[in-house]
Amino acid sequence: MNKFIAAAAAALIMTAVVSSYSDGVVADLSDNITRLHIIADSDSDADQSVKLKVRDAVLCKMRETPGLSAEKIVQELDGIEETANRVLRENGFEYTAAAEYGKFPFPEKTYKSITLPAGDYYGVRITLGSGEGHNWWCVMCPPLCMSEDGNMTLGEEGEKMLQSALDSGSYEIITRKNDEVTVKFKIVEAAQEIKQRLKKRRV
Repeated sequence: MNKFIAAAAAALIMTAVVSSYSDGVVADLSDNITRLHIIADSDSDADQSVKLKVRDAVLCKMRETPGLSAEKIVQELDGIEETANRVLRENGFEYTAAAEYGKFPFPEKTYKSITLPAGDYYGVRITLGSGEGHNWWCVMCPPLCMSEDGNMTLGEEGEKMLQSALDSGSYEIITRKNDEVTVKFKIVEAAQEIKQRLKKRRV
């Protein structure tokens, strides 16, 4: 019985340590990264095409915003929504866009050499029309995703900004340079996935 209690106690301690470590990494990422999530009205070719046009216009607007930061993004939220609506009007769409800022669940996403684990991140969500189409995800601040000639690239300046903002351990994890770091990444992601499942059960 004593061995069972000791094993159970050790398992609980290990779970707490893993959970704390995972939460620390995701908190560091969430506090220093603002994501962008655009949801198309539907999966029709036209709706998916205008979604990308909205993406390009919003990223262009924010790239030209001086002193881009999470606080600045919140201040510019109405302008972001108007930019999306302007693109919709110019392309003949009758539905409108709704932009909101908050903390939302995001899946694991890879951008060139950087992979962000699944978790809750601060971000701007732009819903086009009914929002029943496929999503588009990226990073608005630091400006990791840049639109150049219709193609998405990963800005070097944004990478440098991200590296300087994050703890060295967090940055190492999202760049996954060796097997040990990959294991750490999986630990972070597994813990966050468990938390997401528990949240869904409570709803």
